[in-house]
Amino acid sequence: MKKLFYFLSLILAVSFTSCELDNYDEPNINLTGTVNYNGRPIYVRNNQVIMHLYEEGWELSSSTYMNVQVAQDGTFSAGVYGGKTYRLVRVANMGPWVNPTEDDAIIIDNYDGREINVEVTPYYLLDNATITCSGRQVTGTCTITEVTPGQTIEKVGLYVGRNIIVDDTRNLGQGGYTEQSADLAGGQTVTLNVDLSGFSINSTNNSLPQTGFVYARMGLKISGIDAMIFTEPIQIQFDK
Repeated sequence: MKKLFYFLSLILAVSFTSCELDNYDEPNINLTGTVNYNGRPIYVRNNQVIMHLYEEGWELSSSTYMNVQVAQDGTFSAGVYGGKTYRLVRVANMGPWVNPTEDDAIIIDNYDGREINVEVTPYYLLDNATITCSGRQVTGTCTITEVTPGQTIEKVGLYVGRNIIVDDTRNLGQGGYTEQSADLAGGQTVTLNVDLSGFSINSTNNSLPQTGFVYARMGLKISGIDAMIFTEPIQIQFDK
């Protein structure tokens, strides 16, 4: 009888604990924003760059923040609680821009759904980008603009993929991209070509889609920094 009593007591205790945990409210609003330079969105590899989001009032430690991923168009989103105060912190050595200082943390007071702009200072920009396709020959051109001196350019690439999410890791694979790693500097115009004539048309990842459209964009990598800065992806039509 005593064993049965203890067993029932344990079940009740677990039930009350579970109910108590379930009573915590889910986040009820999305904190959204864009990583910018002078109001210009900074394009990166999709979900590679992260920021840390802290709820004010909690100790700032590795266990109390939320990772906020930056999409390829520079936007970000995270589920939060409306009316609370948050601290959004850029991570050092994360992103193709100058490292943040302690003063760069963004205090978001009494969040009400407004857009949050995170201003950064990139090392380089890719300006005047054009990407075209003639037959199955893709040509991309851009001008390298140096914003912050002192960083060496490792490479500039042209990347072609089946989907709008395209970058140095998501593309058609061998033959679906080209990269230049020599004689690169600020003020230079770079033109790169990708030949799609060797690709078949079917539903596999390393092939051309039946739609007759692919996506392409150019990117620049700095030595010692994993994250690249990119141009906006462009939809282009190829000859089927």
